[in-house]
Amino acid sequence: MRGNPRKGFVLIAMSAAMFLLLAVIGMVFDLGRVYITRNEAQVFTDAASMAAAKQLDGTPQGLSRARTAVAALPNHWNLGTRNFEGVVVDFSADNEHWKPEPDAEELSSLRYARVTAPDNHVDIMFLRAVGGPASLTVPARAVASTKPVRLTQ
Repeated sequence: MRGNPRKGFVLIAMSAAMFLLLAVIGMVFDLGRVYITRNEAQVFTDAASMAAAKQLDGTPQGLSRARTAVAALPNHWNLGTRNFEGVVVDFSADNEHWKPEPDAEELSSLRYARVTAPDNHVDIMFLRAVGGPASLTVPARAVASTKPVRLTQ
């Protein structure tokens, strides 16, 4: 008695389908974490740049208040479990030349504050199994002005 040679096909097909399904679920999980981290970092840099720009008044005290305003914001990411590290606050008069420490004669012309959160490393769990990186860096940057630009129609 020979039996049906196609009996094992369902097992092989289901095993392959389950492997592919788990791979896609893992990819979605990892990329979802990257997306959430990007959103959290962008929200932080947006709020921080606006808080800093609001304090710029052409004085050294305004520059100090701008940095204090950025430091006072909740800087949590990874669903509130980690703090942003390496946050950089720069200032500019023309939105092209940025300095973290502007000269005294430049203070009166400063109009822009830029906040960068460069070191957001998201640990990759599932994509690592198929040769992906162990972590991804998800930086964010935002610029705010003391005098917002009016768009013409």
